[in-house]
Amino acid sequence: MINSPWDLKFFSIGGLPFDLNTIEHEILRREFAEPRIHFAINCASRSCPKLRIEAYAAEHLKAQLEDQTRFFVNRSGKNQITGEKISLSPIFQWFQSDFTRNGSLIDFLNQYSEIAIDPDAKVEYLDYDWGLNEKL
Repeated sequence: MINSPWDLKFFSIGGLPFDLNTIEHEILRREFAEPRIHFAINCASRSCPKLRIEAYAAEHLKAQLEDQTRFFVNRSGKNQITGEKISLSPIFQWFQSDFTRNGSLIDFLNQYSEIAIDPDAKVEYLDYDWGLNEKL
């Protein structure tokens, strides 16, 4: 049963059929345990992180993920951050366990935010816009 385009097995790797959900959840998230991957994965919706203008490459991956995360966290159209209140992309709610493996969500955000967030800041989540990002 196919629930979404992400469940459609439309390509093969090593002769095995794959879908995008398997790549994201069973390989990237599970095998690498890297929360910054959420800012590299892109579904082309308006609320997604930006697409890079370059390919991800092993020799630059750490710097690329740092750059993507810093850009996304501080982008006012994706998150609204003050010291006392944060309104976040639902990505942080949907995948909270990925962002809290080594501390709180605010601990994670404070590594990248240009504004220091109080540990007791009020947290809320914005609506996700699934509309197609048609900007070039």
